[in-house]
Amino acid sequence: MDIKATARKGYITKFLLIGLVALAIGGWHLTDAIVKAPSLREYADAYLEMQGPPNENGDYMISDGDLQEAWQAYAEPRGLSLDKPKLHDDITFFVTYNYFIGGIFTLLGLWCLFNALPTIGKWIKLSDGKLASKGGVEIELEDITKIDKTRWEKKGIAKVSATDADGKSRTLIVDDLKFEREPTDQIMAEIERVAGVDKIIGGKSEAEYEVLKQEKEAARLEREQAMNQMEEEG
Repeated sequence: MDIKATARKGYITKFLLIGLVALAIGGWHLTDAIVKAPSLREYADAYLEMQGPPNENGDYMISDGDLQEAWQAYAEPRGLSLDKPKLHDDITFFVTYNYFIGGIFTLLGLWCLFNALPTIGKWIKLSDGKLASKGGVEIELEDITKIDKTRWEKKGIAKVSATDADGKSRTLIVDDLKFEREPTDQIMAEIERVAGVDKIIGGKSEAEYEVLKQEKEAARLEREQAMNQMEEEG
């Protein structure tokens, strides 16, 4: 039996798009924090210098009208808003916020790309009783010692371990989220058939999952029929 599962285009595209958008958002916020903030502090210093120090009552020597005129004369040639600029407390919050948001989105973007890029062009294949991956790992199904399906039901990830005649251990990941689901599930079913379901830990066999799936579908159809009958009788 020859079965080959290649990387899912939808999986790669989704993570690439999310990663690139997240990096763009993160870069925009970090640029504001790194590049824009120094200029904002320069304008705040200029405004505070025009305002002058307050007296003992907290009042300023310059009137609001004169301060506005002085700021207008400073701001217009530089293309700045004529409104009062952000002062240092607001700028500190602005920088902290942009570093925080920028850092989160940058990390998210890098994580998405880290998941997507290495998956491009990958595959797993079952041929002549041997499980192989593009990375060069090969496992004889008869040498399999463990099929760890702890994360299979929720995440579609199973870890297949084997020890060959020379005592060398090998591990290969079967992932029906990254790879085409139908051929990947077929590969898993064949692995279990040849290696034996007694090698499975942390989960059920594909045959058992199929039975449960059929039972759920039968229960769903039964509920639908009951509802339809009730509506007809009503």
